[in-house]
Amino acid sequence: MDGKTAQLIHNCQLILLDFDGVVTTEAEDVSLKAQTLSVFAAIAARFGERPLKMVRLASRAIYNAGGTVQLGPLLYHAAQLLKPQDEPLEPTLARLIDACTNALDFRGIAAAGAVIHDGLAHLERLGIEVAVFTNGLRENVLRVLAVKQLTHLFAPEHLFDAISTLDKRGQLHPKPDPVGYRFVLDELGVKPQHCVVVDNSRKNVRAAKRDVGCGRVVYIGSGLKRKDRPLIDHAAPSLEHLMAELAFA
Repeated sequence: MDGKTAQLIHNCQLILLDFDGVVTTEAEDVSLKAQTLSVFAAIAARFGERPLKMVRLASRAIYNAGGTVQLGPLLYHAAQLLKPQDEPLEPTLARLIDACTNALDFRGIAAAGAVIHDGLAHLERLGIEVAVFTNGLRENVLRVLAVKQLTHLFAPEHLFDAISTLDKRGQLHPKPDPVGYRFVLDELGVKPQHCVVVDNSRKNVRAAKRDVGCGRVVYIGSGLKRKDRPLIDHAAPSLEHLMAELAFA
């Protein structure tokens, strides 16, 4: 392993991966996101037009508040609008998640190559844990990991979505909210300085480094801007390239 790559994981206890566009490839991520209409159709078919309208209203509210419309927060806010009065949120949310997950076609997901398997296995041998933090749905993460034949390399308790960050006031803390990152790190018992965050969102890596104090951040993709480069410790075009550097450099 070369000095630069070795420095990346020096004193590292946890690598925290984004999921969409990181564990899934950019093309796979685009394919899943393109199925939004099938998700909306599944909600309408199972719950009727009023719930579908609620989902769209929730989407608009998240967007107007400056947030990113991703499936986890979207369904949570939709469930708040849909649930019967004086009843808990969980049953309605579970039904929405089930409808959406079953509406997605995962056949466009490919099994992970040997490089990713070898890289993750190498991190395990080094005693470095790997976890996922996504603004999508944990249920979809489980489905994709199974298709990619990576399930055995990710402990279920290391898979976090935005709904996992729900606090006692009923508030979610999706990325790039620093509270969400701190929640995951507290759950895993890792201090920020011992965590490497890997993400394909510039906003997320900025928050992880500046606001949370994570030891190092890795940007996945080709859209890095000059103003972000001083904050980024490493960049790679894909998770496969990053794993190749870790396993074979």
